[in-house]
Amino acid sequence: MNTVNVNTAIFVGIDAHPTTHTALAMNRFEEEKGILTFDNTREGILQYLSWLTSIDTRQDNIIIGIEGGGNSRHSLIAHLLTKYQNIYEVNPLYTKQRRTFGTKADKSDPRDAKLIAEVLTRKLAELPKITTHDLSSHMLVLKKTVWFYEQTTAQGVAIQNQLHQVKREAMLSIDRTEKKILMMIITALEKQLKQVRKTQKQCQEQLAALLEEQGKNLMTIKGIKTVLAAKIVAHSGGIERFTNLDSFIQYAGIAPREKSSGRTKRHSKSKTGSRKLNHTFYLAAMVQLRWNPKAKEYFEKKIQEGKTKKHALKCLMKRTACIVYGMLRSGEDYKE
Repeated sequence: MNTVNVNTAIFVGIDAHPTTHTALAMNRFEEEKGILTFDNTREGILQYLSWLTSIDTRQDNIIIGIEGGGNSRHSLIAHLLTKYQNIYEVNPLYTKQRRTFGTKADKSDPRDAKLIAEVLTRKLAELPKITTHDLSSHMLVLKKTVWFYEQTTAQGVAIQNQLHQVKREAMLSIDRTEKKILMMIITALEKQLKQVRKTQKQCQEQLAALLEEQGKNLMTIKGIKTVLAAKIVAHSGGIERFTNLDSFIQYAGIAPREKSSGRTKRHSKSKTGSRKLNHTFYLAAMVQLRWNPKAKEYFEKKIQEGKTKKHALKCLMKRTACIVYGMLRSGEDYKE
């Protein structure tokens, strides 16, 4: 983060939606300084930028937080990045926690904008910055391709399940008319499944080309192939967003939360990280167990230390994330 004085800074939370956005500004002590709802259009965004200037003319004194996810915020962020540098992604789980445990459980745009601003005042060190790299054409295409591959894969799984079910029904059917209809359905589903497989292959080829810019070296880790490497880069938004390893681990939701009571200490699963990136590292850890002897040795060592299999897997996820962070930073291949 830039050397901004958080005690004098203005914190602005933005609740972004496809048609309108709501912004609320407050100081370090959570005293409200202004609120604005504006259209998600060029004119509306310019109105918001003018409003920001009326709150504080010092651009480096304003810290902005936007809830993660969604294409509706791209235009807004693009305009903000031309003038402001302290822009952060706020995980929706942070605001959900504050809404759940606060005195007011209601949900509205002004309320959500206020919660986002409050998260900024309390969790700033844990939040990833949003940079111009996030909106680069390369990153946007990578994210969209990964999204399309995941949607296509889910569609393929659904078709495969339907196909198995209809085939079982066809085998048990004794009515000729019914059997004929079921065979027609089977043919149609097999045709759809073939198209899905073709689309998946095309996506994989596109992802391989996109990884040439960043992430190709991840495929030198045993078990990590094109799709998994692309998911890591896409769901993290690019390694440039993270100032250090700890912020990357926290964003991935891998860092355990300690719960202590007297002499009893235990760790629970973090619920504030990116679920998509967390699941990606879960998949990476699972393939590591199968294909990487070093990873399996590390996992078994944790079991011998008295950890449960679930905790040992979480340790392996963190170890994998640490390796990935270092490789994306350096651009070097994996070394045993």
